[in-house]
Amino acid sequence: MNKYLATTIKSTQGNYPIFVGNDFKKDVSKYIKNEFDIKKLFIISDSKVFPTESIGLINEFEKNHIKCESLSMEISEKEKNLESCNSVYEWLLERGAERNSFILSVGGGVTTDMVGYISSTWLRGLNVIHYPTSLAAMVDASIGGKTGVNFKHGKNLIGAFKQPKMIAMDTQSLESLKDRELNSGWAEAIKHSFLFDKDLLLKFNTHNKNITKKEDPIFTEIIKRSVQIKADIVSVDEFEKGQDRIKLNYGHTIGHSLEGLTNYGKLLHGEAVSIGMVVAARISENLNLSTTDMTNNIISTLNLYGLPTKVPSNINIEELFQNTKNDKKVKNGKINWVLLKEIGNPIIKDDVPESVVIDSIKQSI
Repeated sequence: MNKYLATTIKSTQGNYPIFVGNDFKKDVSKYIKNEFDIKKLFIISDSKVFPTESIGLINEFEKNHIKCESLSMEISEKEKNLESCNSVYEWLLERGAERNSFILSVGGGVTTDMVGYISSTWLRGLNVIHYPTSLAAMVDASIGGKTGVNFKHGKNLIGAFKQPKMIAMDTQSLESLKDRELNSGWAEAIKHSFLFDKDLLLKFNTHNKNITKKEDPIFTEIIKRSVQIKADIVSVDEFEKGQDRIKLNYGHTIGHSLEGLTNYGKLLHGEAVSIGMVVAARISENLNLSTTDMTNNIISTLNLYGLPTKVPSNINIEELFQNTKNDKKVKNGKINWVLLKEIGNPIIKDDVPESVVIDSIKQSI
């Protein structure tokens, strides 16, 4: 498995590896058997990927004498709530999960969010391994131990930090991903380049056709680099107590607000974040922190990957703004806006005038 090792995250809950490879289910099952000596594995899958991913994994685990209990369920932002968690708790109870048991999540970012939260709360904490199958989950949601479910007042307002024992990413999982879902994942990876890596942004712009066609080696290299960026940030700011990890929320304040106003159905997460990054760029520009050229650079890169860059015209601007006040980054009643002075130079500001935010939203319609 060493040839697939992308990075290792350092955590107070224990360091853990992230593997990135292509068609390595056999290697994953053998590694888990040898590393953790698991007798029974509780697999929770998004029903959309159960036939293509979970069945193959189950076969490999059972070849290695790991008994599998499998639950396939519909998992989406609309179902990512406490009611869904309760149904999984019932299943874990019925199947005899114990405090030393291991859960394996198989699915996209919504799956890793919810299953991670379940693993952090049932019996005060079970072991969890993530097997993300979407690009968004690979480069963002599965990494760093943030778990959560949605509440009626906002996204991921109920959650906990729960670090997994390992993360395994098989890029073959992305072969069947629809273009729109793949593009949604690129939003998070491109975000990493805006924030921290000009060279990565250059690759996104110059190799966009190869990347969107999933051509290796550039396809896997881009994913690995994005994974490494997030892992490095998480390792130095595990619980988002400092100024490092919060920067990863670039575009998310408006993005989460958009998702909530559209009932978590009209926009995919990455699409909402893409629009949020454009609004954030306009805020920076309107505060004279950045230039129009930077905003245009951000928009043109996102457009290369089929991502939306305009706030939907049917969105109520006042509601969109008010909804940002439910954001988890609000402290002492002030929103911590993640902004860019230039590519690779993020800052955090908690004194952005409301009028500037509203004007920036209007300019993005």
